[in-house]
Amino acid sequence: MRPIVPEDEPLLHEAVASMSERTVYFRFFSPLKRMPDAMAHRLAVVDYHDRFAVVATSHRPNGKERILGVARYDRAAGTDVAEVAVAVIDEFQRRGLGRALLTILAKVAREQGIRTFSLIVLPENQQMLGLLRKMEWIHQARLAGGVYEITFDLP
Repeated sequence: MRPIVPEDEPLLHEAVASMSERTVYFRFFSPLKRMPDAMAHRLAVVDYHDRFAVVATSHRPNGKERILGVARYDRAAGTDVAEVAVAVIDEFQRRGLGRALLTILAKVAREQGIRTFSLIVLPENQQMLGLLRKMEWIHQARLAGGVYEITFDLP
């Protein structure tokens, strides 16, 4: 696991392309056949303070690196609150990777002065809701507009 770098942009394209439609929908709340270049660029280029992402990677037999999962935060301007998102490619889900990514993300966020995480989760994304419960990160959840708005102070 390591911080994302701008050179990861093509690896983000590959990771999203390898995800099921369901996984993509749960992460982006819309069906994406292909991640737009501008979105991949925005997700890969962070300032490591107000915008940060950590990636889990592995190497293919040919030695080429690939992204297995990513967790990120974006701080709301001038606050100590950050919106969080996480996605893991299907073949590596349910192996503890999402939890590991979120744990690292929370540690970095605390070091950067962030005290509160907020997430938007679709009600049908039971895997994510279950993970947040296991991590004891659901303290306040509100169903609004067909999504759960979850906010909690970092442990």
